[in-house]
Amino acid sequence: MMEEVDNIIIHSLRQIGCDIEESITNLADFTTELVVESTIKCLDIIRPGLGVSTVLPVNMAARFRLGATLAQACSDLGYKGDIGYQTFLYSSEADLRRVFMFLIEKLPKEHDKTLNEPISNIALLEKSIAAAISQGLSAPWLPHYCHIKGFRNRGRASVPYVSVNLEVPTINSEEEYQDYCIHYLQPVPKQVQNQQSFLPSLISYNEKVLHTQSINILDRINWLNKVHNEKVTDVNASSEVGEINRITIKETMPTTKQSQVKDENTSEPILQKQETLTQVKKQELEVEKIKVECESLRSNMEELQDEIKKLSTGITQITINYQNEEKELRINEEQKKIKVRIYDLLEDGEENIKKLEIAIEATTNKLISLGNQWEKHRVPLIQKYRQEREKHSTKASASQKKLDEIKLSKEKERELQEECRNKDQQYSQLVTEVQKLPKEVNRSAYTQRILEIINNVRKQKDDINKVLADTREIQKEINTLTGRVERSFTVVDELIFRDARTNEASRKAYKLLATLHSDCSELVNLVEETGATIREIRDLEEQIDSESTKNVGANLERITADLKQMKQETAALTAQLQSKSS
Repeated sequence: MMEEVDNIIIHSLRQIGCDIEESITNLADFTTELVVESTIKCLDIIRPGLGVSTVLPVNMAARFRLGATLAQACSDLGYKGDIGYQTFLYSSEADLRRVFMFLIEKLPKEHDKTLNEPISNIALLEKSIAAAISQGLSAPWLPHYCHIKGFRNRGRASVPYVSVNLEVPTINSEEEYQDYCIHYLQPVPKQVQNQQSFLPSLISYNEKVLHTQSINILDRINWLNKVHNEKVTDVNASSEVGEINRITIKETMPTTKQSQVKDENTSEPILQKQETLTQVKKQELEVEKIKVECESLRSNMEELQDEIKKLSTGITQITINYQNEEKELRINEEQKKIKVRIYDLLEDGEENIKKLEIAIEATTNKLISLGNQWEKHRVPLIQKYRQEREKHSTKASASQKKLDEIKLSKEKERELQEECRNKDQQYSQLVTEVQKLPKEVNRSAYTQRILEIINNVRKQKDDINKVLADTREIQKEINTLTGRVERSFTVVDELIFRDARTNEASRKAYKLLATLHSDCSELVNLVEETGATIREIRDLEEQIDSESTKNVGANLERITADLKQMKQETAALTAQLQSKSS
């Protein structure tokens, strides 16, 4: 029986990728390295993210830590047996069998995988993205020009750069053009015939705009440089012309019309340049004035804003004070009304007091009469209320029970429907798996073996039930016999005790009866004690057998070897620490 269980465990471990040799046929042949590797692989499949290497470390302290982490992981999964680092490092066959049976039961089944597959579009997209990323990470790196497919081929553009002239409306334009843009001009995405040329068209348009702006800026800079150069040349020219005129006036003093025409022709551009310079200076002065005015306006606006903030805070404080004063005024008016009424009553104090006493007595008498009347009506109403409440509670409890039954039936119906769906899916999946299996495999031997195991289990169960029934019958007979013995003893005791007062033989018989009863009770106690000792002996024999299967001697040898290794490691570490400290 245990051989079949070990074969099933080894087959399951091979299916999840454990490297188990063909010569290993039972768990007793498992080494410590194989036990640790198989446990870690099972835990990684059950709950991914354990982050433990399948290779057994050389250091003994690391081995103990690894065994403790594996034991903690198994207990977190719900393992109820006794488990610790010794289960994996110094394992026995029975403990390993229990641990691996638990882990194999926790492994996700194939039908659970198919049932739990994502159905929504987002889940499918995430799954495809994860598959693409894992495929890309698993592939080796290559330059973009060596790839035919994949993301790395984007280094060279496979789409040609084709742009279209776009027409975008501007702010400073004529009214007719604005009307045309509003009513007739198509939006930018519709001006592009092909979607692939949309981005190149935008890039080309932005480049044109930037180019025109840069040209305008350059023209402006060139104009300013030209004006500056003209200023310098005008100043130089005017000084030179003055010197030449002075020289000519001293030397020749021309009086012909030709000389006058030349002087007029040379003075006209000088005057134009002087006018442009004066205009530029005027513009600069106006700009400076405007700047000064803007600064003054900004300062005035800031002052006004500060005053507005101060006024708003003052208004809020005034409104709060006004509300508080209104509340005080209302309270004072109410108190004033009360005081005016009191002053009116104080004029005829004694008469008003008598009137109040008379009114109080009348109201008390009225209240007493109303209370008596209410008591007369209250008792039958309370009884009726209680009866109605009991009826309603019974009806409500019955309806609540029916509602609970309906809810339970609906929940059962949902559970059954879900179970039917799962069973149908499992059936269809198993049919497909059976169809995929090779036909030449003879499964009749496996099924025959399973049926034989089931029949043996049934026979053992029937034998156990028969033994239990026999023990119950024997226990019943023992109980009936003991009761009969006790009853007969009491009857005989009473009869003999009556005659023992007058008859000597009855006295002797009574003494013999008492000794016989005590001896029989001692014999019964001895039989029970022997049965208990036999049971204890059997339990001890079973414990001895279980301890003998644990290979205590081999484990003790391994533990002593590990202890020596740990002592050597600690000695080496202490020597290193001493060398570092010195």
